[in-house]
Amino acid sequence: MARRLPKILMVSIFCLAANAVFSQPIIVPEKTARHNLQIDARGNHLSGMMIARPTAAGPRVLATSYFGPTIFDFTLAPDSLKVNSCVEPMRRPKVLQLLERDLRVVLTDRNLAKLKKQTPESELRKRGHGFGKSVFVISRSANDSVSRVLIKHPWIRLELTIDELEPDNRQ
Repeated sequence: MARRLPKILMVSIFCLAANAVFSQPIIVPEKTARHNLQIDARGNHLSGMMIARPTAAGPRVLATSYFGPTIFDFTLAPDSLKVNSCVEPMRRPKVLQLLERDLRVVLTDRNLAKLKKQTPESELRKRGHGFGKSVFVISRSANDSVSRVLIKHPWIRLELTIDELEPDNRQ
């Protein structure tokens, strides 16, 4: 056993290093990324815009309805979630934890969710089990950029759809 220990340590260090190098977000907020956001929960529908931008503390995510009120405003620090603002029905700890896990997969590291199926046009990833189960369906456009991310929570009948916005051609 003593002779195998260095090999086991080397393999585990290599795996950790490879995961750190190859961890990629699904949506890369280089400057400011704007996306359409739709939230469907048990027959209720809410649509608006999601804005993500990188900060020194981690990605900042703002969801606002098209009429202006902010739905949520989070900063995803490496080890915690900072809630800058959030509507009252979403302030429950379990809801915040669920949103944090989903946004971490989308904005920081797609490898937090296990890859189940991949084609040139789409990718299927799953994370968790039971009530915390999340299914990520990632669709790509012709230029190999992410055009849609569908996040499903089948046990609680919650779906989040993040669509790519067309670039604004105004100067």
